[in-house]
Amino acid sequence: MTQPDPHAAAAPAPVAATTPGTPPPDLRRLLAFRAHGAARLLLGCRARLEDIEGAVAADQPEVAVLMAYELVQFSLSVRGLRTEGELSYGRDEVAFDPFAGVPAEEAEAALLLAEEGAGATGPGAEDWLERLRAHLRDTEQLLGYTEPLPDVRSASGLMKGFRLARTWQPHLDRVGLPGLLPSAWTRRAD
Repeated sequence: MTQPDPHAAAAPAPVAATTPGTPPPDLRRLLAFRAHGAARLLLGCRARLEDIEGAVAADQPEVAVLMAYELVQFSLSVRGLRTEGELSYGRDEVAFDPFAGVPAEEAEAALLLAEEGAGATGPGAEDWLERLRAHLRDTEQLLGYTEPLPDVRSASGLMKGFRLARTWQPHLDRVGLPGLLPSAWTRRAD
């Protein structure tokens, strides 16, 4: 009997665990949501949260709010992948709709959360940051993983992130979905 690897990436949960409401309509949508949603959350949302935390620490509420708007839109785009959200996106791409597949009430609540950062200075700033973190945790929970996703900005977390990508890649290839990592990251240089 083999022991579980304590350094293994978060394992995908059974399909049924991803359905706190309505299940994704098909296998391709489920794969896009679970795999690309995790990648988007790890590489995009968490980086934006760190930028917001830095802006709050530097007493730059305007910067924090601008980044918070970007964060919640990106997080909502992950949530939208469950139903009709757009799989591919480009930074500052005008045609990308971060609200596709997201209920209007959820989008409004997230945008109001971002707006609240304008007055979040001093002790109130940490409360606002915690609500942003909770928003991201809620998004991550929707993905249905059995463990929290790794912090890819740490040494061990980066390897877990690569392991997660390798776990999903054969399944994505099988159904014709794009890979999780930029092609420049997966090509050999020699």
